Amino acid sequence: MFHKKAFSLVEVVVAVGIFALAIVGVIGLLSPTSKAVADVSDSDSASRAISAIQSGLQQAGFTVVQARLTTGAAAPVYAFAASKSGDKVGLKFGTAGTPFTSAGEQFFEFALIRNDTLSPVGNDNTAGFLAFTISLRWPNFLANGSEFTAHTQKSVMIVPAAITR
Repeated sequence: MFHKKAFSLVEVVVAVGIFALAIVGVIGLLSPTSKAVADVSDSDSASRAISAIQSGLQQAGFTVVQARLTTGAAAPVYAFAASKSGDKVGLKFGTAGTPFTSAGEQFFEFALIRNDTLSPVGNDNTAGFLAFTISLRWPNFLANGSEFTAHTQKSVMIVPAAITR
């Protein structure tokens, strides 16, 4: 009498079930991984934007930056924006003289916060530099032009900076 070696239906179903569980576990790991990659990409873009902001502020000059600094305990005024690539930096969309043609170009928003300890307001006439902090947060607007209003869920980068006279 011959016995054929083969898998039973129960063995096949159990094997397929174990395989399906393993695949579901692997797929579950893809979402957090892709989010982490997107976060790293955004942080890299933020670093490029900070460089562009610092360069633009130095070109704008001492008196222009001085006039735009938020002073004292006042809440930061996020009146400025930057594109994700950092090629456009300026006042927010809808303001005269802004380089942005649509709100969707403004991925970052930033504020300039005066460092009152290093640069007291009374010393501006004789000071050789202004010390301040750039508070950059994102996303400001999504690519489709809709504003991201959940401010508590925005990523933030704080960078100390200074501009010379």
